[in-house]
Amino acid sequence: MVRTCDYPGCSNKDVADSPQSFHRFPVTDVALRKLWVLALGIHVDTKVEKIKKLRVCSAHFSDDDFLSTCPGQRQMKKRILKKSAVPAPQVNKTITQGFVSLR
Repeated sequence: MVRTCDYPGCSNKDVADSPQSFHRFPVTDVALRKLWVLALGIHVDTKVEKIKKLRVCSAHFSDDDFLSTCPGQRQMKKRILKKSAVPAPQVNKTITQGFVSLR
């Protein structure tokens, strides 16, 4: 089963060689979870069990929302969100030759 991004209107899929990374909702931080729920237009009373199944792709986060490696550290294998990151409409996109391409 191929997972798709749960951000409204996004059709990015979590497939091999996908340029996007997919991120789980912060279920333990209640305040941050509410911000994510509001950002996606989900009802605030949605049960946590349902929210645990949702994923948001990296196209909805800026580069500043991700942890970076410090000089001298090895490159991280996967992109890790900062604890304060909240999804937004596709912020990680560029337009080239009339086509929208995600970074």
